[in-house]
Amino acid sequence: AEIGISPPWEKTKGKILFRPEELSIWTGINGHGKSQVLGQVMLHAIRQGARVCVASLELKPKRLLMRLTRQAAGLQNPTEEYIRAIHDWYGQNLWLFDLVGTAKSKRLLEVFRYARQRYGIDMFVIDSFMKLDIAEDDYKAQKAFIEQICDFKNEHDCHIHLIVHPRKSENELLPPGKLDNKGTGAITDLADNCFSVWRNKAKEEIKRQQDQGTILSAKQAEQVKLCDALLICDKQRNGEWEGRIGLWFDSASFQYLNHEKQKPIQYVNFSCINI
Repeated sequence: AEIGISPPWEKTKGKILFRPEELSIWTGINGHGKSQVLGQVMLHAIRQGARVCVASLELKPKRLLMRLTRQAAGLQNPTEEYIRAIHDWYGQNLWLFDLVGTAKSKRLLEVFRYARQRYGIDMFVIDSFMKLDIAEDDYKAQKAFIEQICDFKNEHDCHIHLIVHPRKSENELLPPGKLDNKGTGAITDLADNCFSVWRNKAKEEIKRQQDQGTILSAKQAEQVKLCDALLICDKQRNGEWEGRIGLWFDSASFQYLNHEKQKPIQYVNFSCINI
């Protein structure tokens, strides 16, 4: 069997695997949920026994923990007791690089190296590439950094997730792909996997109109039945599958689900906890 960490969705079973010595690039239009999707991937990795280190350069650790804990609880307002139980569950498996703002790329790799050697981290997350001390038009420096993290994941037998922003498009109706990543083409070329997250804004607008009492046309009624988001894989060097899967978003838990009727996952057993 292949060694790796599976995503949290039944639809991806046998299709996507986050293997050691791989770099995964994640992209998506601003506000379309790529960080939230990746947060759910991290929780599922912890559930499988992996140790995860997150360099969230756009969110303060307390905000990141709040969002992750809401996802882990599968609830909008978990009790304090349940929150503490979730934080105990994180244990030695979740580590945060406490730096918000522009991070020195060299310092980031030093911290990652220490985390791998000292704590045995299996999965690293960088959110995002644009918050590193590399200019948007400095393609040479961008390529050099991607080469460095590729050397790192190969040397230390770990998986790295890197969030990269796409170039601006005319609208949000079409999902970006691996060729739309902002920066040097080496980002896509050197990556092992490329993923995109896209939010169905057209459906959201129709649902807003419906909530306001608008009678929907037959075409609009069909659009409301579509998924809330797409997870797209358009490169997987060591896998056989590329394609897209539809996901449904649960706003209370911030989780992305396999289908509309699915209940959010509780990542921590709370049978003995009064919620």
